[in-house]
Amino acid sequence: MADIQPMFAIRYPVFEQTTLVSPPYDVLELKDKQAMLAGNGHNIVAIDLPHVPPKVAGPQEAYNRAAAQLQNWLDSGVLVRDDVAALYPYEQTYTHEGRVYQRRGLFCRVRLEEFGPTGTIHPHEQTFSGPKEDRLLLTRATQCNLSPVFGLYDDAHNAVTTALFAELEDPIAEASLPAMDGQSRVQSKLWRVAGHSSIKHIQKLLADKHLYIADGHHRYGTSLNYRRELTSKHGPLPHDHPANFVMFVLVAMQDPGLIVMPTHRTVSNLKGFHLDAFMKAAGTRLKLATAETFAGDQLPQLEKRLASFGAHAMAVYDPAADRAIVIRPSTDDPLSEFMSASSISEHSKAWRTLDVAILQELIFDRIVKPNFAPGVDLSWAFPHEAKDVLHLCRHAHHQAGFVLQPTPLQAVRDLCNHNELMPQKSTFFYPKLATGMLMNPLN
Repeated sequence: MADIQPMFAIRYPVFEQTTLVSPPYDVLELKDKQAMLAGNGHNIVAIDLPHVPPKVAGPQEAYNRAAAQLQNWLDSGVLVRDDVAALYPYEQTYTHEGRVYQRRGLFCRVRLEEFGPTGTIHPHEQTFSGPKEDRLLLTRATQCNLSPVFGLYDDAHNAVTTALFAELEDPIAEASLPAMDGQSRVQSKLWRVAGHSSIKHIQKLLADKHLYIADGHHRYGTSLNYRRELTSKHGPLPHDHPANFVMFVLVAMQDPGLIVMPTHRTVSNLKGFHLDAFMKAAGTRLKLATAETFAGDQLPQLEKRLASFGAHAMAVYDPAADRAIVIRPSTDDPLSEFMSASSISEHSKAWRTLDVAILQELIFDRIVKPNFAPGVDLSWAFPHEAKDVLHLCRHAHHQAGFVLQPTPLQAVRDLCNHNELMPQKSTFFYPKLATGMLMNPLN
């Protein structure tokens, strides 16, 4: 059973928080941090992003400064800690492809579980070790969850969201952050629910749910590591010790504002790559989904049409010729040919027929790398929109771009329930959660 608990949250006590909150640390660069701090020296990036890039651990001094800053802001009233435990309904309003969406969720604490077949919390992607080292140093220094894990749950009738938002009064905070398209904004609103009966009702509705980590695998893994560290030093923690929990934002899979976008690929370090050579190297394993070819500037429109070409259809872009084609594997289960490989044999057919798995195991590992990059490490980028594929290929010297369809939410849920991890960068849940609206103390 999922153990959902209210929070004694740390938060900014002002209503308008646009200059105080930020996108998640893992999508920011140094110039982003500098710009936000120039706008407001109390922006959360001063604490949540002490070292750039966060993909690797920084010097201990950086994390010590972040912890000192957090304590200074608490002492001076820049931040406050609520003295009543509460659940915090959270709403994001945004525009995507001309349509306005509202995604509704819940800030709360969730009891940590080790991953495994009997658990109720499930990862869906593989993770990197570097970001977890960075986050552990920061958690150790600040004794706080500074940004939430993004979790999903199955709720066919949206009963939890309906109950949670039914009788809300005025929000306690709002903020506006730039959207991914660089033109629109994502509006966030936050409420507080502290009534005992209301909290108990939401806990009851969520008690039988499995939770699926959509984003924040490194943050969840860091919380597990932090709890292990405390346990090794002090022995088993009391049942309700704050370090037994981690801050989540929970959203129903059926929420009408939940969008899953694809994560495309661009590749460099290739030699002699062009579309005719690529299709020749593929032999009978790939086929053209259409005889039509597309100019580079048509790639954003082609991205929207990929599903019409059938399952597993993806576009391959050659910037040297400024031309794209649409391909499909020749069979519905193309990776079954390689069942003797350990990277494939341990997986189910559902995993083998993921577009990202076909791209990695068949196209990259068995066609692109041996023919266009033998003995060389490929260099990757993971853009989320076709226009960014074009930019990287045209201006960052990437020799090929691969545009995919989104991974279906049902595939995320089903593979999680079978304890299978998707390849890295399989999904992109849009938009990102705001960082800084709430923090969860661990002491």
